[in-house]
Amino acid sequence: MTVSAKAVPVVEQKLQKFRLGSFNLEKVVSPGEVIRELICDCLDTIAESQARNEHLQKENERLLRDWNDVQGRFEKCVSAKEAVETDLYKRFILVLNEKKAKIRSLHKLLNEVQELEKNIEHERETTTCSEVTADRDAAYGESTDEDSENLPDPSGLAPEIDSISYK
Repeated sequence: MTVSAKAVPVVEQKLQKFRLGSFNLEKVVSPGEVIRELICDCLDTIAESQARNEHLQKENERLLRDWNDVQGRFEKCVSAKEAVETDLYKRFILVLNEKKAKIRSLHKLLNEVQELEKNIEHERETTTCSEVTADRDAAYGESTDEDSENLPDPSGLAPEIDSISYK
């Protein structure tokens, strides 16, 4: 198809002129045939566009179904994850509380053992001190060789109770 033109279309907009392009128009022998070809080309383009549009709509529907399926799976996974997380937190709390109780009992046992050690050490010191004191007391009560030489006879110091008369 050959086209010849003598003029270039001009678009006026706010007193500005733009040149969009140019082409030449030629006279054709059978204008009906050219019009038929143009209409056929337009109809083919429309049919191709409609087929492409239908294909894209089907693809869009498939993607939307896939999206909804994936979103449903995702929501199920989130729910399952939250359930597992809740279960794990409950178990963790139980284990943590058991460990805290164990630590408390060990601290209590440690304090009891330390208290017992203090009592035993105090008893040892008391026993040792009383043994030392008893040894000293025993040593004070004993007489030495010097003391026994200088002591007067006890029978001469005190009057006899039988010889005293009461009136």
